Amino acid sequence: MQVTSINNNNPNFGHSFRVSICLTDGFKTDFVNPSKNESLYKKLNSKIVGWLNEDYYSSLRSTYGLPRKVSKQQPSGDVHKKLIQELRKIDNDYARLNLVRSVYRKNKVACIATGPDVAIIEQSKGIKYLGEAKSDSLLTYGTTLTDYVKELSKAVRKNVIRFVESDSVLLRSKNDKEIMLKAIFKKTGTEKKPIYELDSFEFHENISKPTLKPVNSNYSMFKQSREMQEKIKRTIQNQIKVMLGENNK
Repeated sequence: MQVTSINNNNPNFGHSFRVSICLTDGFKTDFVNPSKNESLYKKLNSKIVGWLNEDYYSSLRSTYGLPRKVSKQQPSGDVHKKLIQELRKIDNDYARLNLVRSVYRKNKVACIATGPDVAIIEQSKGIKYLGEAKSDSLLTYGTTLTDYVKELSKAVRKNVIRFVESDSVLLRSKNDKEIMLKAIFKKTGTEKKPIYELDSFEFHENISKPTLKPVNSNYSMFKQSREMQEKIKRTIQNQIKVMLGENNK
């Protein structure tokens, strides 16, 4: 079922969506189970993230005169462009800030956070502190594999997952049902050098989950605040520093 009637009456909804990935050979379609083939699942999910971030990073590179990165494996046709257009239609967060970030959960499908919620993850949910802790650990001990960093990493991951899977953040339909992305890839190339191309996709209601609770009013107000705008600004500044090869602390 293609979903185009997402509830867009409140522009302050947070947005994330789970991603189901499948492979087809033209005759049958198989689910890529992240608990059994984590590397392939992450590889294909990262392609989706790359496409959804394409315009955002191209704009930054154009602004700062940096060469554009070109993927060695471009998808055939315009399916990935249609994916971008469809997400813009149903996700007002992504429409106003076309930036996304993956959040992985062991043995489960990933979530993709969109727009301002990427800034919340990076600035408010522990990601920036984890980066600082890794830098300090590397400087002091010559490694990031310290007990403190490991424990902090677990805590941050748990915090981020809780955020992107909360009812106030998940992308929802007009019926207040969670919206998922199902992406179907086809495999071409050779066994030694396979190429995975996006064949089709659909955004659909996840009927296996209960109806989502109303969006938290405090969260909606926060999305409009000056503090939120500052978080977005700092996130963009950090990404510019990385692209320019500067220190990202």
